[in-house]
Amino acid sequence: MKYKIKSLLLPSGIEMFFFVSNENKKSIITLKKESSKDNLNYYTVPKFILFEKLNNLITFKIDKNVPDSSIILNSFFSSVSKGLKLLDKPYKKKLILKGLGFKASLSTDLSFLELKLGYSHTIKIKVPLEFLTVKVDKSTLIVEGSDPVKVGNFATQIRNLKYPDSYKGKGFWYKNETIALKEVKKT
Repeated sequence: MKYKIKSLLLPSGIEMFFFVSNENKKSIITLKKESSKDNLNYYTVPKFILFEKLNNLITFKIDKNVPDSSIILNSFFSSVSKGLKLLDKPYKKKLILKGLGFKASLSTDLSFLELKLGYSHTIKIKVPLEFLTVKVDKSTLIVEGSDPVKVGNFATQIRNLKYPDSYKGKGFWYKNETIALKEVKKT
């Protein structure tokens, strides 16, 4: 039998586990960062793909006689390698708060983001700590996580609280964002 083979180097600090589900007899690969207990990526291995792990090298094999074997192997391989990149280097969104008197801070247990945005009350947002980490440095908020969709959704949720004003530009801006401001009419 001739095989198509693809190999992937497992970065240091990332563990790989695999098991077979008893219900449907499917093999499942789990990738996890050593320091994190909640960031897990699961991949169901197609039944034609064989895999083995030697030290930090994962090798995937598929029989060339299987129809569309290269497509199956390439799509599975690319999804696993993208998952490894996200675990190795988290996705970030930076928000800059512009405006006099606007402030952002984290609660002492880091579970709530407290914002003063010119309203009569302080706005508190619960940070989903199982998926994201939020850092506040003066007027800059940094949202990090391994899932780009969750990072983007949380950053958008924060930004929608105080969208940039079209005249003075007060509010949350993404880093390196440009918005054409309107000219103030003079009488």
